[in-house]
Amino acid sequence: MSNIIGERIKYLRTLADMSQEELGNRVGVQRAAINKYEKGIVTNIPIATIEKIAYTFDVSPTYIVGWDNVEANALSAEVKVLQGVKRFYGSNVVEIIEIYTQLNPTGKKRVLQHLEDMHLLYGDEDIKM
Repeated sequence: MSNIIGERIKYLRTLADMSQEELGNRVGVQRAAINKYEKGIVTNIPIATIEKIAYTFDVSPTYIVGWDNVEANALSAEVKVLQGVKRFYGSNVVEIIEIYTQLNPTGKKRVLQHLEDMHLLYGDEDIKM
């Protein structure tokens, strides 16, 4: 039996230079679940999860399940930006962005205040090794 869903999930994930854990965090499942989806061990993937995966990569859910053969050659703008950030600044910055986007307005304001304080204390000019 063909594992078109798993193959497409893995294809999109690797195209986005994303680990199984990163994809799992984005869609709300464990890394092991993504692994099982990709290997075809789990075939009854919840529709909500398929929709979240499709949204993450800016493709239709019908592409993920194999009903649509349109080639997914373009990733969403968000994924492309995060790829660039990851390459230039490292995966920690992507993790910070992902956590920040989940905060409410008060939390976001406090994070920015803390970052300003940290910059004053530990800015590049003050680093002494």
